[in-house]
Amino acid sequence: MKKRDIINLIILVTIISLGFFSFKNRRYTFSETCFLMDTIVEIKIVTGDKDAGILIDEAFELIKQYENMLSYFKEESYIWKFNHSKIETLPMDEDILHIYQLSEKLYEQTNKKYDITIGALSELWDFERKHIPSEDSIKMALENVGFEKLILDGVHLTKPDGVKINLGSLAKGFIIDKTVEFLIKEGVESGFVNAGGDMRIFGQKKPLHIGIQHPRNIRNELIGVLNIKNKAVVSSGDYERFFELDGKRYHHILDPQSGYPAEGTVSVTVVASSALWADAYSTALFLMKPDKAIELIDRTDMLEAVIFYMEGSEIKKIESKGIHIEL
Repeated sequence: MKKRDIINLIILVTIISLGFFSFKNRRYTFSETCFLMDTIVEIKIVTGDKDAGILIDEAFELIKQYENMLSYFKEESYIWKFNHSKIETLPMDEDILHIYQLSEKLYEQTNKKYDITIGALSELWDFERKHIPSEDSIKMALENVGFEKLILDGVHLTKPDGVKINLGSLAKGFIIDKTVEFLIKEGVESGFVNAGGDMRIFGQKKPLHIGIQHPRNIRNELIGVLNIKNKAVVSSGDYERFFELDGKRYHHILDPQSGYPAEGTVSVTVVASSALWADAYSTALFLMKPDKAIELIDRTDMLEAVIFYMEGSEIKKIESKGIHIEL
């Protein structure tokens, strides 16, 4: 064989090898949105399977299942039945037990500020109709608030009549985690689940830029940017569901001790490996004094946070040691 023929053969083999390698390592990107959990949920995945787009549909169905289980408002949901049952005993599966244990931990860490038994109180407030409950009705509702009223006996949770559990402060994060776990189990290499700005990123080789919404100038204006790689990011703010009356802002993050919306803090963003933790802690920190909240985060492994709060008419910022905000 002539030298030129040998060179041509080597070139041909190289081209075929590169083509085969590219074919075997081809990646497909799929992205869809759906209105679930009272918000727009976006799922984006990257995978080597060209038929994997169906996994997004299956993921949305999984979200619906968990929403129907944990919803405070959907009749016949797991939580709705517990809140309205005459027996008032909830058999605990592994998922509900995990949620209960985290809720108990946060109740203790926040000096009873974070409390999932806030249902009777949250029912009084109507932010769409700008309704402020009477002081008497708030006092009555507070009699049915208090995590210590729940009794866990083995795998059964019992509550007194009138006490209602509301998991709105962590259900979305829990469901995001379950969705990501499902996608990874099905072989998805990377992607994210974004539920109205609460998101978890997985399998990414490079960090993504995640904006923090400005708590006052909310028309697509950012107050900061985070570089996040394969973590969860959740924000809680007094701009999400609120109304203003006589110059005062009333928002949906209620203090279970006063019965009124928490004051001072306007926005909390938490970064964690778990969306459940990021979701729950973002609410818990919002209910605390900013300096005490950051002290808690700095004592807690695998969590970072930035808190924006009002000082007079000015927005101030306080952040944990390991977080970096680009302004």
